[in-house]
Amino acid sequence: MNTEPTIAENRSKWAHRCAWLLACATFPLIWVGGLVTTTDAGMAFRDWLTSDGYLMPFYPWFSSAGDKFVEHGHRLLGMTAGLLSIALVLVTWRTEPRSWVRKFSLVILAGVILQGVIGGMRVVLDQRTLALIHGCTGPLFFALCAAMVVFTSRWWQSVSVEVETDSRRKVLRLSILCVAMAYAQLVVGAVVRHSPYMLSETAGALFQSAVYLHVLLALLIVGHVLLLAWRCFRNRLQVAAGIGLVALVAVQLSLGLGTWLVKYGLPNWATTMFGEMAFVNREADFLQATIITSHVAVGSLIFVATLVIALRFARQLGLGVVFLSVSPSLMTEVAR
Repeated sequence: MNTEPTIAENRSKWAHRCAWLLACATFPLIWVGGLVTTTDAGMAFRDWLTSDGYLMPFYPWFSSAGDKFVEHGHRLLGMTAGLLSIALVLVTWRTEPRSWVRKFSLVILAGVILQGVIGGMRVVLDQRTLALIHGCTGPLFFALCAAMVVFTSRWWQSVSVEVETDSRRKVLRLSILCVAMAYAQLVVGAVVRHSPYMLSETAGALFQSAVYLHVLLALLIVGHVLLLAWRCFRNRLQVAAGIGLVALVAVQLSLGLGTWLVKYGLPNWATTMFGEMAFVNREADFLQATIITSHVAVGSLIFVATLVIALRFARQLGLGVVFLSVSPSLMTEVAR
């Protein structure tokens, strides 16, 4: 009888805990980053790596207000994510037996550094295009953190490989397509949010085209997510995750409709039919900022959720890499 310990038994829980902590810190970072754009607080400070000359931890944040309160809160959350990324690297390299997971922690650290530099250059150069790029790369870093949570979980290392069939391969391909569409929707949404502030002659046409594409992608995502949830149920793979994804998309549709109403108001035909409504076409206020920013944050959550589902599908179907234990004698192929 083989009495050698398995990879799951050798694993340390600390890398998984650190990955969870980093992912949980990154989601509010995404949310507040969206709030910075919604309130146009991105240039509240003209300096970086300092805030009005203060080193970031020492800026009197609680005595600030308005744009500076929002922007510095975003900076503090970014600094927190950076420190947690460093902690993740240290814990992973000390406790994680799989070399590829240790290297992946370095990718996460590089990602948070790159994201911070892009955000800083947006301030130093006062470039709206860099703000758009910063908004597109933020969800990618969130996705890296979520992937690390999956890779370090007990489930990933102990789940049994399912029998691969044509139907299940189609589920995997569909989930990957949903990941791609969800991220494309984030990019288009970023263009919708930032193009009105651009000073080029094509800004108006870019905004209009992005809005139409945003709506089209929303319809495509709804259809594909519903199909994905159905195939999850039929193949008995990630059923709960599929249902949760459908719920997130339903919330996102409601927030998208609310965003349009509070930002741009009712269409002419609806105004004629229902009359003017007090809650639509609002000035920038707390309700408008909350709805719009929530729409941005839930969009990132949908992207990450589709990625997690795709990774778990790939693992269950035996697609992946070779995981290394603490010694070459314990090298175990858990995914073909």
